[in-house]
Amino acid sequence: MIMKSSILLLLTVASILLPSACTDQPVNPDTDSYGFKKAALVQQNNRFSLQLFSEITKNETAGTNVFVSPLSMYYALAMAGVGSDTETLKEFEALLGWDNLKQEEVLALMKSIYTELIPDKDKLTLAIANSLWQRNGFPVFDSYTDTVHKYFDAEIHSLDFNNQQAVAIINAWIENKTQGLITDMLDQISPDALMYLINAIYFKGDWKYAFEPDDNLQAPFYQADGSSVLAIYMNQKTYLNYLKNDLFTSVQLPYSDSSYCMTLILPDTAVGIDGLLQVLITENWGSWAKAYQMSTVTVLLPKFKFAYGLRNINQELNDLGLVSAFNPIAADFSKISDRQINISRVLHKAFIEVNEQGSEAAAATAVEFEYTSIGDELLLTLNRPFVFAIEHKPTQTLLFLGKVAFIEY
Repeated sequence: MIMKSSILLLLTVASILLPSACTDQPVNPDTDSYGFKKAALVQQNNRFSLQLFSEITKNETAGTNVFVSPLSMYYALAMAGVGSDTETLKEFEALLGWDNLKQEEVLALMKSIYTELIPDKDKLTLAIANSLWQRNGFPVFDSYTDTVHKYFDAEIHSLDFNNQQAVAIINAWIENKTQGLITDMLDQISPDALMYLINAIYFKGDWKYAFEPDDNLQAPFYQADGSSVLAIYMNQKTYLNYLKNDLFTSVQLPYSDSSYCMTLILPDTAVGIDGLLQVLITENWGSWAKAYQMSTVTVLLPKFKFAYGLRNINQELNDLGLVSAFNPIAADFSKISDRQINISRVLHKAFIEVNEQGSEAAAATAVEFEYTSIGDELLLTLNRPFVFAIEHKPTQTLLFLGKVAFIEY
């Protein structure tokens, strides 16, 4: 029997911060200054993740199952951002954290952080793919396609959007890149659509200390609406990073590649899940990360498997300051084409499963452009709504951030 849960899951990696333009000039920054800027870039990336997390939870009905990947969104939006200019570019820079760094600095930092994030392939899989799909006959500058191919490793495709198989062709690419977990991403191609920028991401990691299925037990999970259901809990007692404060109790479950972990955060009953979400900001996350201590902890974690989408995130991006990109008159993507174009919709779809062996997750984002018509022995039982994250420990980069609100079979 498979458990489904209410999860809000965000995925972000600091290595994907892209500049507004590209350069071939090497950068040799001072070591101390470079380290400071890299840490600042990670913090800006986490800010993007947590702010997007807040906007999505705010706009969803209480108790709604949600699952998103801001890493996937970031890549797709970054490809759009490098093609923007003037006010539209400023909005992308503010949203994605590019505004306080020179383009060559961002490139150097991006490469350095990404190198750190690449996992041991024998222990953990993190695969990221990007692509550009343009309508046959739509003029895209070679300089732009060269940029997204060089710095995003994006595949460049020209396609007859009027062909009945066009939707199936793009969906098949996404399904292939996500190991079959994300299907039917596009429902249709609008007659006005002229280009798609697409990211697909796949993550799979085994626990360093796997849960034994024979140790599973059944117990109530107390859902956000006050009701309860019988849940299947994985049960483990081991030596883990542990933190308890006035707001929550938390542990970090390491993956086989110990650079990655899942952070589980159970709010105190007086705080509740909504109270915890209100204090999930970059500054707090950074200070909490320094407070964990190794302890022997018994963890009871419910199994879950959950898919979310298809979701249009235009409103959340508007609320975070990306406004002109959607405006048929104000949008400036003059580095992409000499045609006046704007973003018509940003679509997102995602999947996650957590079980005794580990975690598997996938997501895809499509940016659609159109013609402008103008210590002691401890116990943590996660039996009520909680927050969790998957993160890269050396850089403190958030990979996943989620909220479990209710569970159903």
